[in-house]
Amino acid sequence: MIASQLPVTEWYKLISNPTVADALLDRLLHNSHRIELAGESMRKLDQSDHLR
Repeated sequence: MIASQLPVTEWYKLISNPTVADALLDRLLHNSHRIELAGESMRKLDQSDHLR
């Protein structure tokens, strides 16, 4: 399991060698199940409840 706050589209830019990036991302993303969360951060929502 891999978790990241960085979108998958940005991962390629982090790896300086394009050949290595292609190899790594192909192995990580091929046959993977991705869950992308959207919406406001639960931390922000939780903090706003404490301020009331």
